Amino acid sequence: MCSTDGRAHAAGATGPQRTAEDGAAPGGRAQPAIASGHLGDGWYALPEAPAAWDPAELACVEAGPWLAFALAAGDADASSDEALLDAVVAYRKVAAWATANAARAAAALADRPVMNPEWPATAGRVSVRDVTGEELALALGCSRRTARHLVRDGRAFEGALAPTGDALDRGDIDPAKARILVEALVDAPTLLALDVQDAVLPEAGRRTPTELSRDVAKAIIAADPAGARSRRECATRARRVDRPRFLADGMAGVWAVLPAEGAARMDAVLDRLARSGRAVGDPRTLDQLRADLLVDLATGNVARQAPVGDAGGAAPTGQGEAVPTGQGEAEHTDRGVAEPTGQSGAIAPQQGRPVRAQINVLVPLDVLRGASDEPAELVGYGPITAEAARELATGPNSIWRRLVTDPLSGAVLDVGRTRYRPPAALVEHVRARDRRCVRPGCSTPATSCDLDHTVEFGRDDGRTAHGNLGPACRRDHQVKTDGGYTLTQPEPGVFEWVTPLGRRYRIRPGVDGAYVELGRHDDGPPPF
Repeated sequence: MCSTDGRAHAAGATGPQRTAEDGAAPGGRAQPAIASGHLGDGWYALPEAPAAWDPAELACVEAGPWLAFALAAGDADASSDEALLDAVVAYRKVAAWATANAARAAAALADRPVMNPEWPATAGRVSVRDVTGEELALALGCSRRTARHLVRDGRAFEGALAPTGDALDRGDIDPAKARILVEALVDAPTLLALDVQDAVLPEAGRRTPTELSRDVAKAIIAADPAGARSRRECATRARRVDRPRFLADGMAGVWAVLPAEGAARMDAVLDRLARSGRAVGDPRTLDQLRADLLVDLATGNVARQAPVGDAGGAAPTGQGEAVPTGQGEAEHTDRGVAEPTGQSGAIAPQQGRPVRAQINVLVPLDVLRGASDEPAELVGYGPITAEAARELATGPNSIWRRLVTDPLSGAVLDVGRTRYRPPAALVEHVRARDRRCVRPGCSTPATSCDLDHTVEFGRDDGRTAHGNLGPACRRDHQVKTDGGYTLTQPEPGVFEWVTPLGRRYRIRPGVDGAYVELGRHDDGPPPF
């Protein structure tokens, strides 16, 4: 049951019982024998026999102490499948609420005089004048950097990032998403930070952290194109490859910070060459081949030339038609020579004969013409500035392809066919329309997905047609086929999933927006 003031009534009891100071509940009732504590304006105790969670109650209680009480009063073993799912969601809301308030408390602590000593001249240059990071690090068993970020977050939640702090406090977003917003906007001008939050927070709860990062980057570029160009130039000057980082079992990690376009080219070349190695019988996995290729290319550990055929990308053939209602997709082709590596014959390039690796950039026509500075999309990465998109689109190895889109939704309606050695027109259309895997939250590019028949081919009119096809990564293809999930496509490019617990979700993957929860499978038709 949910009370009118948002407090939880513990299942199996008359509600949280406030006891008198002598340990008796109002009306002479004895205090329950298990846990009790101070909550709000009095003492409350959990029921002696925790009962099943009530999904309706968990859904109507706000994140905070009352929701924590409702969870503590429940019993997982006695609860239904649906209630267990709702309990997981509720626990995450409580964790978000606790994180927001821990950050605010850390910021308040940082303002206390005891955390701000008077540093004598003999101390030399003091980069951080308060010692809250050290105090919190010892208390929490975390690094000083993590502790300082907690203070930073709390201060941000009391300033320009207040909408983010409030969303975290309510449990609308989780700590990972709040961190994305803080790190992107903590040093931004106040008006820009507020505009970006207004743009992304309404759908942030239904976006994965990766998707939200793209949303934030796109909103920043759209709100401040000139500033985005300046920040890109500054960030490019900071490009680097870090020293190897220790990993267990004799392994190491290498982290590179590169311009997005360069990183996408490198990824495409590694992927193309690794697939070529697999095609000629190399037994290593694609991941193993990519790792070995990276080492061999960087160290020059190559042996002999072995030319590779066309990568399936488009060769430069000039410019295709562009129309005001659509987008141009610039395909950039990188070239090299294929050779076996020094490891065991995987293919690696050097300058000379061409190996083509294709990257795709979705660019609005007005951006290509220079009439607009709205962000473009580097497929498989996310938003890039108009300037970066024009550089790629006008490069010597680029071609253009027309994509006609719906001016309101952005969904692809038609794909231009003029290109060198095209794949099947239907495959091309579906992958261009959907862009990524059709499961909500999966960001695997369509080019790396299986092309799945929504209704199995040969059954129940399961035709090979654009209204019955969609890209699905290997895992989600398995989940859809044999994992207890049901997938339908009520209209081309719109996908509805029904989970094993009967929950329904709708997504249009080709339009970069949040998915919609439609309720349970037996709740009737969707409201739109």
